Amino acid sequence: MTDKEFASGKCVCGKVSYKINAEPLKMAQCHCLDCQRSSGTGHFSLAFFNKDKVNIKGETSFFTTKADDGPEITRHFCTDCGSRLFGTNSANKGLISIAVGCVDDHSWFKPQAIVYNKRKPSWDCMDIGLPTFEEMPPAPK
Repeated sequence: MTDKEFASGKCVCGKVSYKINAEPLKMAQCHCLDCQRSSGTGHFSLAFFNKDKVNIKGETSFFTTKADDGPEITRHFCTDCGSRLFGTNSANKGLISIAVGCVDDHSWFKPQAIVYNKRKPSWDCMDIGLPTFEEMPPAPK
């Protein structure tokens, strides 16, 4: 049985595309400095999926950094247009984070948390009703 497509997306030039065959496991806004720098704004909107539910076509480049809490975060982007598309975390190899801005129809996105709030620029307004964490919250056990 084939999974039903939940969403699809692509980079600006269309060289890299993906299809997602499941609903997100979690959704968040991240204000860490690396997300600010890689987005060019005050935060990055991310949706997390089981890696085996995302089918990626096309070649990406990547850049790996170390998160405050230790794991390596690898951000993937298009080799031609530079769009940041997805990322992985060495602490949870089964998950992939999708950059929501590259999803064709992202009307389903509803952040469930704000992380690294201590680094949020004052001009980057967020929903004050969302659970907010000054850093990365501990992973559920």
